[in-house]
Amino acid sequence: MSNPFKYGTVVSGEDFANRDKELRELANRLKETVRIFLAAPRRYGKTSLIKNVLGVLQKEGMLTAYVDLYWATSSREFMELYLSNVIRGSRSVARRAAGFIRDFLPRLRPRLGFDPSGNPELSLDVSRETPAEAAEEVFNLAEQIAKAQGKRFVVVLDEFQEIVKLDGEALERQIRAAIQHHKNVSYLFAGSKSHMLIDMVSEQTRPFYQMGTLMTLDKIPKEEFSSFITAKFVKSGKPLSPAAVNRIIMESENVPHYVQLLSFYLWDHFQGVSQLEEAHVAEALSIILRGQEPAYLTIWEGLTLHQRKTVKVAALLKGRLLTAKETIYRFHLESASNVAKSLRALCSKGILRREKGAYVFEDVLFCRWLEKLT
Repeated sequence: MSNPFKYGTVVSGEDFANRDKELRELANRLKETVRIFLAAPRRYGKTSLIKNVLGVLQKEGMLTAYVDLYWATSSREFMELYLSNVIRGSRSVARRAAGFIRDFLPRLRPRLGFDPSGNPELSLDVSRETPAEAAEEVFNLAEQIAKAQGKRFVVVLDEFQEIVKLDGEALERQIRAAIQHHKNVSYLFAGSKSHMLIDMVSEQTRPFYQMGTLMTLDKIPKEEFSSFITAKFVKSGKPLSPAAVNRIIMESENVPHYVQLLSFYLWDHFQGVSQLEEAHVAEALSIILRGQEPAYLTIWEGLTLHQRKTVKVAALLKGRLLTAKETIYRFHLESASNVAKSLRALCSKGILRREKGAYVFEDVLFCRWLEKLT
């Protein structure tokens, strides 16, 4: 039997863990003319949720496009990526490419290629146009297609905070100028750097100020995730004790990616065990950490001595009271200003993030590795 746990990839069906409430809410809201900003930390299952929502909407006859800004390295590349995915989402474009270009994109240069299955696929090159002229056609395309086909179009821009690295607020203004008039397209702007996405809609000087509603993705409730894990193990013929389930949730801090990862290794490593216990979970975690050690050593070696001391203390104290006098004295951290400086550096490196009055690790297992060091 194959391993019933999946991690590091988009999941659906019975592998999609207990996001039914969020799936229904997002799908229902996107059926209307809305603009939603979805903020979720990395490894919370944001992309899987989005792809499952799009699957539901496609079954109901809606047009959908998913654009991941993470892969764009310039504003032109982003617009070409946007165009390609919106065109692909319109479904019937390849069969009438010439008419499509004439009707919707008269100023842009087409490229006709073929996907891996041999089907014709249309994309466009915006490099010959000025950014403003290209942006006007690009960002109005989904609305034009929706009106022409008499269907609602749902466009997802994932990792949307990356737009600030491309052309900053100029692109934001161009997108807003187009979509504020759209009546047949729903937009979902998603991001894993929550504070950046929140700033976009909450700062009065930003183009997207109050442009849409903010939605945050939380962890799956422990009770629900525990039931999901237990059912998976039992169904595959490997029951586990309640203590083992609790240990999985505790070590992974209930972050979906790490829950699935630890469960995967636990299931995979102890093939001959009739019932899995807490000690087996601890051993599976040790196996993972040994495999990750070269990567974690690289991170460690890139830190200053004070950053190393600070991040170790953050692991020990669960990210709390790091600038308190008692903490500074106990762990020889020199001063509150030095701790604050190191914390800012650790956040900018993507090692920590500020959340609900504490500092949490972006990589839960790096925290477990530091705990073992200390």
